[in-house]
Amino acid sequence: MVPLKSNIRAPCLHTVNLNRPAIKSHARLKLPPGTFVFSKKEFSPERHIFPICFLGEPLLVVNWRFTEQKEQPVEISPELDRLFLDLIGEERHALYEQIGRQLPHTIRFNPLKGPVERQQELLRQQGFGFEPWPGLPNVFRITHQPYPIGKSLSHFLGHIYVQDLSSMIPPLVLQPQPGEWVLDVSAAPGSKTTQMAAMMNNEGVLLANDVVMKRIQALITNLQRMGVVNTVVFKWFGEQFGNQYFEQFDKILLDPACSGLGTLHKNPEVLSWWTPNHCIRLAGSQQKLLISAIKALKPGGVVTYSTCTLTPEENEEVVDFALRNFPVELEPIELPGITTRPGLTRFRQKQYHPSLERAIRIYPVENDSEGFFVARLRKVDSLEPPRLKKPRRLLQVSFLSHKTSPVKKHLDYLAAHFGIDSRVFARLIYQYERQVVAFSKAIGDFPFYGKPVKMGLVLARIMSQGAKFTTEGAQLLGHHATKMVVDLPDFATLEKFVNREALDVPVAGKGQVLVRYNGLIIGYGLADNGQLKSQFPKAEWPFRLTAVE
Repeated sequence: MVPLKSNIRAPCLHTVNLNRPAIKSHARLKLPPGTFVFSKKEFSPERHIFPICFLGEPLLVVNWRFTEQKEQPVEISPELDRLFLDLIGEERHALYEQIGRQLPHTIRFNPLKGPVERQQELLRQQGFGFEPWPGLPNVFRITHQPYPIGKSLSHFLGHIYVQDLSSMIPPLVLQPQPGEWVLDVSAAPGSKTTQMAAMMNNEGVLLANDVVMKRIQALITNLQRMGVVNTVVFKWFGEQFGNQYFEQFDKILLDPACSGLGTLHKNPEVLSWWTPNHCIRLAGSQQKLLISAIKALKPGGVVTYSTCTLTPEENEEVVDFALRNFPVELEPIELPGITTRPGLTRFRQKQYHPSLERAIRIYPVENDSEGFFVARLRKVDSLEPPRLKKPRRLLQVSFLSHKTSPVKKHLDYLAAHFGIDSRVFARLIYQYERQVVAFSKAIGDFPFYGKPVKMGLVLARIMSQGAKFTTEGAQLLGHHATKMVVDLPDFATLEKFVNREALDVPVAGKGQVLVRYNGLIIGYGLADNGQLKSQFPKAEWPFRLTAVE
């Protein structure tokens, strides 16, 4: 028996929504076996009684106090217990202790949004404590949260991305560089994609692909929030890239769907459906995706294969197949500051390629993080080109330079209004659809064999006279402005600005004004009768900055 929070999402027969007005926070609920309970908020302080399911059958009825998050016992299946026993022995009990418990948050800052040191100062001003993770660049552990960090101003501005430590490892292993063409095969919701975009300094081409539209919407939202211009979003099956983009990419990240055994601390529902056969089915899909990735990779290029699970079937066996059937070699991985174990070369009765010891395994119990497997493979030779049933259809996608009409007049207006050197706009290319969308220059040379779902960043919107920056556009290029910029004098004024409250900030001139705080472009406002009027985007919650103790 292991401790587990009782909000497991299991395959049950009935549902009850605790958000319904008819169910009050003081109600005492008695629900039938097999009920699936879900809620968007905490209820206090009365106890609610509901059953928990395991593999479709009611396992136990628990007392649950939402505000206290009372722990309850849940069984681990015998097959899963044997798997963990064979992998980590008696340490599996420490792993079971983590199930359903929140691990320390880790974050990274976003160099695309301004000086990282200033971003750190702003986060500290909001009351958050954090410390660098030794040995890993731009990885920080949260030590204090006055409120959930996802509701902080820094998160809203795209200064930080909350991401598990282990999830940051695959991009660090891949090491994408500015100017390269990089493919993220299973990109949503965008944690690793936005990390790689920052590592590439918003240059080159980053094709972010996923197959589920709902997840793609989350990916697009994160790309916008983080100020990314070098990314093209596709909705393809990952198996298509090997043929359609044969030997086109410098680097590829493949982090496919998996059984998720490394995420039990936050996804205990995995226990309700995990079976060895399910892992075998997933491994078949993962193998096909890795084959496609190797085909799409240029000779000499690198593909990083990673999963957030711990089963050898989905990890070593998939890579072993690639090593034995394709011209790829495993390269060693050096990660100071994090505890790793070598990949398996033998498990139970199976023997794997000896070079798999160069892969790494990350166990939750050793780093207070998700469990992960990561392998770095280099392609050492070309493959025979695929024989396509239908010829590839090259889609014509047009872009404009900063000197091309109709974009030119709007960029010239912004350059004159804000005193921005026109050479700043020359670093990007554009599209015009009653708004100005900006892209990295390299995207102009990229072949489109399918229609992208989304690409680039909306830089400016067209007005009856001239144009105005979007908030993301202001944050992207506003630091180049030499006029029509106002500095907020203190933290209290910043709080008023981001909450769209009345301000006592004098400003000269007319029209759009960029708003800066402590060297960071926060957004924009309007000059209104000599005063600054906030145009900060509306959030779903108020920002209470100065109330932090």
